[in-house]
Amino acid sequence: MKHLAPHKLLSAIIAVTSAVCLSPTMAGAQETDGWSVRLTPYLWMLGLDGTTASLGSDAEVDAGFSDLLDALNIAVQANVEISNGRWFIVIDPMYSQLETDLMLGPISGTVEVDMLLADLLVGFNVSPNVGVYAGVRYYDQDIKLIPNNLPSTTVGEDWTDFNAGIRLTAEINDKWSFGGKVDAAVGGDSDSALYFQAVLLRHFGERMHLDFGYRYYSVDYESGSGLTRFKWDVDHSGPVIGYSWTF
Repeated sequence: MKHLAPHKLLSAIIAVTSAVCLSPTMAGAQETDGWSVRLTPYLWMLGLDGTTASLGSDAEVDAGFSDLLDALNIAVQANVEISNGRWFIVIDPMYSQLETDLMLGPISGTVEVDMLLADLLVGFNVSPNVGVYAGVRYYDQDIKLIPNNLPSTTVGEDWTDFNAGIRLTAEINDKWSFGGKVDAAVGGDSDSALYFQAVLLRHFGERMHLDFGYRYYSVDYESGSGLTRFKWDVDHSGPVIGYSWTF
């Protein structure tokens, strides 16, 4: 699998934004009204489906949200957006630690998995309803094998992708609106990566809203060879729910 060609993605973004900006109902620049901060703690109820490899051996990954919840020790997920109406900066870290039983033939013990997925994005609102953005997405995964009465071993990888994407918003009525975004890796360490999210927002006044929808992230990363080969070709998908405050 290869990266989505940058010129193809940018051409698609230009085509969509041009069409929206030419629409009479969406034309015009967005007003700048000072800087604001929006904080959104959230829960991504993701499942994993794909193929992984560690120490040279391939293995299928098939874990639903309930499976991951049973193994979950801690999860911290939050989205922070800083905006002045035209420009916006998004910081979105998601950290989780899982723990499950280790069973390798006669060897038993514990497996601890630490996962960090973090976004740093900078974007520009070309209209009140359309924004384009670019940035980096960092993924760090560490797997610690803790066999009983034997030394522990840690394996894992981290990688960084450079992404470009587009996001859309639409007001349904005075209480409901829609938000969606899609981006793809246009460079970096993985062979390919695609991200998509769609949410409904239930507004409570002008500064708070409840968000619920669906998020999908697919990444194909591979490094090393032989016993040092690592692979993470996995779809991450599931419902997402959060609550936002704007300051």
